[in-house]
Amino acid sequence: MIEISPDIREYAHYYRSLYFKDMEKNVLALESALMKNGFSVSWAHNKETLAEQVQILLPKKSHNRVCMDISNHEEITIDKEVINECKCSTINNREFNVDALVIEADFAIVSNGSLVFIDKESQNGFNFVDHLVVIVNLDQVLLNASDLPIFLHIKSQSGFPQDVKIIHSPLTQIIPDPFISSDSKGYSTITGNVSVILYANNTEPLLQDDFLVNSIFCIHCNRCNDVCPVAKTTQISPIDIVKNNCLDEYNRTQQIFSQTTLCGMCQDVCPVNIPLTDLLAYEMKIVNNNFTTWKQDYVYKVFAKRSKLNKTTNFLFYRVWMKLLFGKNKMLQNYFLKNKSTYFAIQEDENNPSVPPSNEII
Repeated sequence: MIEISPDIREYAHYYRSLYFKDMEKNVLALESALMKNGFSVSWAHNKETLAEQVQILLPKKSHNRVCMDISNHEEITIDKEVINECKCSTINNREFNVDALVIEADFAIVSNGSLVFIDKESQNGFNFVDHLVVIVNLDQVLLNASDLPIFLHIKSQSGFPQDVKIIHSPLTQIIPDPFISSDSKGYSTITGNVSVILYANNTEPLLQDDFLVNSIFCIHCNRCNDVCPVAKTTQISPIDIVKNNCLDEYNRTQQIFSQTTLCGMCQDVCPVNIPLTDLLAYEMKIVNNNFTTWKQDYVYKVFAKRSKLNKTTNFLFYRVWMKLLFGKNKMLQNYFLKNKSTYFAIQEDENNPSVPPSNEII
């Protein structure tokens, strides 16, 4: 994983904030630019309406061959009697004709209405399908094309993506002629159909809070998930904890206290300077105020003074804190007890056999 310089992080954070400061106007400008470029545009508010829009845009055939190249495949539930879903390798290997490709754009650019795709599984499949359905998450929009190189750099953990595709207009497919003669070019062309769905993905509650809005600056680079010690056990990334706890009222409970240690590693690696640790603590405070119990109140106070916890040499205090927080999750508790030196500046006697040195979860 490459290290992103502080200057680039500040630049990225600033230009993300410019988009969200006047998001409504910018999204309408994006819609206008997309339509001007010849794309058809529709809207989806949540995953249910997203699935409906995708199904509406698919070709009307009894058995459509459709490839899905999106990160959260489970968000789109389409009647299996309507489509015959294929793997993306079907397009790449040209095993048989595919009627449509449903794909998620990594970025959309307001200034010129272009769509950006990074290291997609479908690779060069755009030219081998008649219908391209593109999902644009409204939190993945950039204002200007000049900003794109920076965001391509920070989204890829290797320094720069291997495969970047940018489309500005409906794609032209080249169809080889079955018979080649001196009078023909040897091929013909057809214009493919590109439909764009602008997907809000329930961002309204986050936009209504001046601090929580920072969470949707995320560019889905996955760095926070890779370094998070809790995610290794819970399979929930820090940014998802923030979003889920805000969007789902059911989750605004003490669950958040068992989903993070506020170690700060996610915030350290975020390439767009999202204050993840502060966001998690902020939501803990909301939970503490709305659903207070003695346990939540105690643990929140400990978390709020995390700098003291990092400096403590009192191992007994640390163990009591761990038991309060992870008393019912022995796997997670063992994980932190064995790896505490990675996340907390707690010093122990090297001869203490109670916590063997290991980086594995038992």
